[in-house]
Amino acid sequence: MNLLDVAYSLSIGPHYCWHRFVTGKYGPKTPEKTGRVPDRFRSSATAVLGPGDPHVESPCLWLHAVSVGEVVASVDLVRMFREDNPRWDLRVSTTTATGRAVAEKTWNEETVVYYPLDFSGMVRRSFDNIRPNLIVLMELEIWPNFLAEAARRRIPVVVANARITERSVKRLSFAPGVARNMARAVEAWFAQTEEYAERLVRIGVPEKRIEVTGSVKYDAVPLEIDTALAGYYRRLFGCGETPYADGGDLLAVAGSTHPSEEKIFLEALQKAVGDKPVRRKVVLTPRHPERLDEVEAVARDYGTVIRRSALPEPSPDQERGAVDADIILVDTMGELAKIYAAADVVYIGGTFHRHGGQNFMEPCGLAKPTLVGPHLWNFREPAELLRGADGLRVVETPELLADALKEFVDNPAAGVAMGRRAREALLKQRGAARRMVDRINGIASALTRRY
Repeated sequence: MNLLDVAYSLSIGPHYCWHRFVTGKYGPKTPEKTGRVPDRFRSSATAVLGPGDPHVESPCLWLHAVSVGEVVASVDLVRMFREDNPRWDLRVSTTTATGRAVAEKTWNEETVVYYPLDFSGMVRRSFDNIRPNLIVLMELEIWPNFLAEAARRRIPVVVANARITERSVKRLSFAPGVARNMARAVEAWFAQTEEYAERLVRIGVPEKRIEVTGSVKYDAVPLEIDTALAGYYRRLFGCGETPYADGGDLLAVAGSTHPSEEKIFLEALQKAVGDKPVRRKVVLTPRHPERLDEVEAVARDYGTVIRRSALPEPSPDQERGAVDADIILVDTMGELAKIYAAADVVYIGGTFHRHGGQNFMEPCGLAKPTLVGPHLWNFREPAELLRGADGLRVVETPELLADALKEFVDNPAAGVAMGRRAREALLKQRGAARRMVDRINGIASALTRRY
């Protein structure tokens, strides 16, 4: 035990116990957060001669992605690495339950575990069971005990898609020694921008370890427009396959919404449509599934509501499916990007709250006119990129959201043009994942020359 463990006992400990024994938020796999993850060696079909035997136990990449956004961003990176290094095993850890659910769908349940709480003993137990040869942390998920354990075992650590806010720089300045030790425990930092690289230097990262590679999130953005998929979801939601810009019904989607944003969106859309004879459907997707009952109660003031899990499958001869409800509340995981494909206009949540915004690049990549509030610091660089291309509409206040939506209701062709500009801007940014994987391959190759 060290001083950090004592501090964690007073801060992280009660939070973990609350969710472990009261809320059940992380499900039956919650003990994994204490390092009780499946032993990779014992669960391996090929590991039969003994731990550490290079002819038996495959080298392992441990990738950590905090939540859904980081998991999605890491997909191309992992795919390329595995194509280039087929003998390597993979373990993916997440911090949140939603991130874990998406990771399990992306890879498989056996590959995914929870990231350990940063108590020295729990971290050590996770390392004992996973036995990684190389660690990749997405963005800036660095914890002192974790990095210290990796250094003790001489396991290289890479931070991919690195970004750091000015707020984080200020916080780390209160413990410069800890920050410097963590910064130097990482072998390579692949920064998204020059600005992030400069901030990394300010917290003590040696300049020679930093490379500006761009953001892997651009590579993870879906840019393939699947009209058949879009048509399926439009019929499933009861609005027909014809887009609004071509004379069909209006399908408005509010994605990754936070408290009060559903009401803001529904109220604004109601004002935007007014007395116009516009057939419309609304899809609401709360960021946190535990809010579903709360959101449904709010939505009932604006029309009839049905949950996605209760939707009847449309038959081929039904133009609008069998759904009669005005509002569809999404209570399933992993469908939001598919739903965006069907939308005529999209609002992204977390942007009218001081949360910093959720990922608006998915609908923009699918050429959908996308609206956001002013709080975008989680995605500042892509926001500036898309605003510069006139491919993203930032609405400063909830009251102005109705005016912005009215523009798209009255002139759907303008929305279509805006969506196309957004998609073209994102297409030009691709390639960061390949650059990062090439550098990671070099580290992996040096590690496995003895095999």
